[in-house]
This record gives sequence, structure tokens and C-alpha cells, in this order.
Amino acid sequence: MLTRRMQVQAIADRLAGLPIKAESRDFQPPWLLCWQALEAAPAGEEQAAIEKAIFAQPDRDDLLRQILSARPGYRPQMQSLADLARELKPISWVWPNWIPRSMLTVLGASQGSGKSFVSLDLSWRIIHNINFPNGAPIARPGANVIYVDAEMVPQILNERAENYNLDRSKLFLMLAEAGEMIDLGKPRHQDRLAEMAAVLEPELIIIDSLSAIHTSGQNNVEDVRSLIGFLTGLVSWARCGMLLVHHIRKPNSGGQHMMNFDLGMEDLSGSGYITQQARVVLGLRVVQTGPKFDPNGPRELKVLKSNLSAYPDALGFQFEPLHPAGVRLKWDTKAPQSYREPTQRDECAEWLEDFLKSHPDGVKVKEILDAAKEEGLKPSMIYQVRKELGDRIINTEGHKSPSNGWKWSEDQNGVD
Repeated sequence: MLTRRMQVQAIADRLAGLPIKAESRDFQPPWLLCWQALEAAPAGEEQAAIEKAIFAQPDRDDLLRQILSARPGYRPQMQSLADLARELKPISWVWPNWIPRSMLTVLGASQGSGKSFVSLDLSWRIIHNINFPNGAPIARPGANVIYVDAEMVPQILNERAENYNLDRSKLFLMLAEAGEMIDLGKPRHQDRLAEMAAVLEPELIIIDSLSAIHTSGQNNVEDVRSLIGFLTGLVSWARCGMLLVHHIRKPNSGGQHMMNFDLGMEDLSGSGYITQQARVVLGLRVVQTGPKFDPNGPRELKVLKSNLSAYPDALGFQFEPLHPAGVRLKWDTKAPQSYREPTQRDECAEWLEDFLKSHPDGVKVKEILDAAKEEGLKPSMIYQVRKELGDRIINTEGHKSPSNGWKWSEDQNGVD
């Protein structure tokens, strides 16, 4: 298949007497007329044959100009990865495996999950050189952070920053002008953010949030292509991280379940183009750890997508009250576990533990089974639970002894 440029080049090469690997079926009008004229022309009369073939074409002068201006033998330069590699900078991170440098990171969650708290917490760590929640060091301690507050409530951010004792002289807000909204789809607002990045040389730019920073929709590729293109271009040029706060679609369950919905990539709202262009996508949710949902309960932060590294273990945090007011995030390197309704086996294990603890010297197996029967627990389940509890239960005389009993052991030392 020959492109228009390649068809013109083939004709120019043939006109110059160069060997050409092409056939008539490779050409489209009007270049097909030129090629057929070349094939039929006597030696030395090729150009005249072309001029005759296209004489009736309304743009014949332009067609002939294109052919004669083409440089015979020209081939466009094709860059291999080896050629490009000499100019490519290695992948680096603001927060290793979580927030890459020079690339877009999306943070998705429902409203009220704590996205802005996480954004501020990360800003505080960068500004004050406090390791990231998993212990990773800060690459540029004390660097500036830009916060695009499209939600237009700087009082909330200021109050939280005060509670953190954050050096607010390092946190720079981009706010809307009076009577308008931030629209990063407009060149004027794009220029403002680009100038802030050029002057401040931030380590992190936080966009809070995608739905509030432009006036177009976000469900179609056409709505967001230009905006995402600007953001990815800016973060690449600024050599910093960019955290784009994003919302999720309302699940079928709706209501409060949005906050503790175990989201995946498909649950983020808007066009899939948004997450396609992000190199890392993070998900945040409330984890229900008890029978009742608690909107102030522990959170889980995990990587939903990464094109750059292995997926790190999910992290957890809780809101730690501060005095006299406010909260701070208290992180845990282990994510909280979701609550599940206890099964009959769970209840059996709890009963057996309590029963053995009430008999610290041990109980013969027959007596245990008799007591379990009164509780409606079958021997088969008792033995299954005994096996699952492992070394938490020890034999008093060895498991083959007729008078063997079971005993609860905190130190896991016993008789085999």
C-alpha cells in the first residue's frame, strides 16, 4: 500500500531512472495516470508523457509541481527504539510504585472517601520530608506542591493544613478568578498552570477534581482528549508527579455503599480514555470491618493499574483525632480486612477456644465432644476446627493416647 507521498516519490524516482518496486495496482488516480504514462513512454520522453496524461486534469500544474519538486531517491528517516533510547530519560518516581514522575496518576474514589485528605497528606510528607506511608523516602524534600482547587473551597484546605502544621508557604493554590470557574480546557487557564509549574518547580501537582476543571463532558473521548493531552504534556515537561482526583460511577447498590465499594478500573466515571492515558490508577475506599458500615472507618488505598512496575501491597489508614480539632491520617502498611458474616465454623472455633480457655489444664476429647453436642455442634466440625486452629490447641498426652485431651496454648508448645 502506497500513501499519496509514496506514490509521488515512486513517480519522481522512476522519472529519474531509479529502480522502483511498484506496480500499477499500487497507485490511485490521478497518480495512476502518471505511472501508466511512464510505463508506456519511450526512453527520454517520460516527462512529456506525464504532462500529456494529466493535461485534462484541472490541477495539472500542481500535480506536475509535486512530482518535479520531489527529491529522487529520498526516503524518510525511521527511528528505531535504539535511536530513541539515547534521548529517553529513565522512568523515575515521586513515590516509588505509586506516583510516577512525568506521567499522569489518577486517584479514583467516591465522594466522602478521603481523596482530598490523601492529597494533602502526601503534600505534607513532601514539604516536610516525612517518608511516604510505606516508608519510601522523599526524593525532593521541601519541594513545592501545586494544588488546583477546582472545588473552590480553600477554607477547608487551609483548615486541614493548619491541623497538619503544614508549611503553607510551600503549598500553592490555583483558584478561579472571581465570578468564574477553573477550566483547564481553555488556553488562558492552561497558561496559568503552566506558568506556576515553570516558576515553582513543584514535586507534585494535584488536580482536585477532574469533573470540576473543565466545562465539557467527560464521557466521550472527544470531550477529554484535549484536556488529558494538556495535562500529560505539562507533567512530562515539568518533570514532576501529577495526581488527578477522579470520581467513580454510582454502583447499582447506590447510597453509602459507594464509599465502601471495592472498585475496579471499570468503575471510574467518564471515558476510558482517562485511565488509558494514566500510567498509574489508584483506588480508595472505606472498608467495612464490622457488622455495620461506619463512614469514619478505616480506608484502603491500592493500585488498580500500573504500566510501570509490579503492583505494591495495598495500604490502610484511619482518621486520627487531633486536639483541639481536626484529624490526621494514621497509616498502616497492611490494608484493613473486610467484614464477613460469621459462618457456623467461625462460631464453632470461637466456642472451642472459649471452652478450652475455661479449662486451662486441658479437657479429654470425649468431654469436649459431649459439650459440643449440647451446643448443637457435630464431632466432624469440631475435628475440622481443631485442625484449622493448628498449634493453638495442643495434645495433653499425645494424640494416640486413649486419655489424651486438648489444651489451649498461647505459646504453641505442646505434646505431639
